[in-house]
Amino acid sequence: MKPYRVQVSGLTFNAATQRFQARVIFHEGTDRITYPVELAAPITADFETVSRGLVLRARVIRKQERGANIAHLKSIVAHAMHVGHHASPAA
Repeated sequence: MKPYRVQVSGLTFNAATQRFQARVIFHEGTDRITYPVELAAPITADFETVSRGLVLRARVIRKQERGANIAHLKSIVAHAMHVGHHASPAA
């Protein structure tokens, strides 16, 4: 896995839902991958705790998405191999 750095941006507190909301941005080389995340916490929570919680949530989402992408790619390969075995040879 490539090294990356993480940035929490646009941190706000939604009083109606009692949740902090932000964008967590993973910087990998020249790529930027952004996840909108929320964290239930009181408005009195300190920034370190809130930002750490938001980053952990974004990492979970990121891991799930990568897992889904890998599973999707495996199904495409399996389908291509199945079709390839049943194709008639060209004359």
